[in-house]
Amino acid sequence: MRRLQVQLSSNEEIALRRIAMGLLCEAALRCRDVTRLRRLHLVEARCSRLGLTPLGRKRLETLPRAGGLRDDEGYRDFVAAINRSFDRPARRP
Repeated sequence: MRRLQVQLSSNEEIALRRIAMGLLCEAALRCRDVTRLRRLHLVEARCSRLGLTPLGRKRLETLPRAGGLRDDEGYRDFVAAINRSFDRPARRP
């Protein structure tokens, strides 16, 4: 339970949120942040990406939400829209 109380830096909080959304591969995140999140058992490797551990999900729930995303439905819609944009094939000039 102590790991839920450990203070995260703002960069570590951002990395935790990005990992939760599945938007980035590990190479796109700061090595220092990922290393600390792993040591705290908040994230783990899953295939070619990082994922949250059960403890990481609990920790994510304790973080404050962005101002415009206060309700869960709006947050889920936002994440779904971002994920759809990554699913589209890249446009060629």
